[in-house]
Amino acid sequence: MKRIRRGWALTKKSWALLNSHRELVRFPLYGGIATIVLGLAFLGPGVFALDQHTYGVGVPLIVIGIYVLATVGIYFSVGLAACADRIFRGETATVGDGMAVANSRLGAICGWAALSTAVGLILELIESQGGTLGEIAGRLVGMAWSLVTFLSVPVIAIEGTGPLDTLKRSASLFRERWGPQVTGNIAIGGGVFLLGVLPALLLIFLGFLLWPTTGVGGATLIVIGALVLCVALLVSKALSGIFGVALYRYVLDGEAVGGFTQEDLESAVKPSRGAKVPGATPGTV
Repeated sequence: MKRIRRGWALTKKSWALLNSHRELVRFPLYGGIATIVLGLAFLGPGVFALDQHTYGVGVPLIVIGIYVLATVGIYFSVGLAACADRIFRGETATVGDGMAVANSRLGAICGWAALSTAVGLILELIESQGGTLGEIAGRLVGMAWSLVTFLSVPVIAIEGTGPLDTLKRSASLFRERWGPQVTGNIAIGGGVFLLGVLPALLLIFLGFLLWPTTGVGGATLIVIGALVLCVALLVSKALSGIFGVALYRYVLDGEAVGGFTQEDLESAVKPSRGAKVPGATPGTV
C-alpha cells in the first residue's frame, strides 16, 4: 500500500505541472506520430523480409529501425526535459524552446541512441540465447541499466554530454545520492495506469468479445479503447519526463523543485539490504 500511495502522490504532483503547462504533451505526441510513421517505414519491410527468410535484408532493416525509433524517442524526450527544466527555474518555456535544445543536442542524442540500442540488442540476445540463466541475467542487467540511465535524458538536455559521458554522469549522480547498492526501478504514472491504461484495455477486450455479435458496437469500443490508451501513454510519458528532471535537479542541487518534497525524491529508489545511504528514505515507487 505504501508503494501505491507514493506512486499516486508522485503522479499527482507531476500531473499538476503538466496540467498547468499542457503544451508539454505535444512532445510525446509528436514523438508518437513520428514513431508510427518511421516504424512502418523500417520495421514493416524488415519483418516482411524476415518472414520471407531474406535475413540479409530483414535483420539490417530491423536494427536500423530500432535505432531510428530510439533516436526519435530520445529527441522529443530531450525537448520535454529542456522545457521542464526551464519551468522549474521559473522561466517561460515553449515547444519551440524545447525543440531548439533538442536540435542543438542532436549529435549527443544520436550517440546515446546508438549506445542504448546496442545494449538493448545485447540484452535481448542474452535473454533469448542463454536459457534460464541468461534470461535471469539479462533482466537483472536490464534493471540496473534502466536505473543508472534514468537521468540520461536530463543530462543530455541540460549538460549536452556525449554517450559515454552521459552514462558516466547519470550513474555517478545516482551513486553520489543513493550509493552503489540500489535495487528496483523508478516508476511514475501508476494513477495513469489505473485511470487510463487499464480501462482502455478493458474496453478493447470487451470490444473484441462483442464484435462477432454486435459488429459496429464492438468495433466502436475497440476504437474508443485504443484512443484512450494512446492518450494515457502520452500523458504517462510526459509525467515520467517531468519527474526525471525534478529528480535530476534534486540530485544535482539538493533542492526539491516542482512541488515535490525531499521524501518524494529520496524514495524514488530503494537501497539494497545492508546498504547504508545517508539521508535516503527506504522505499520505492
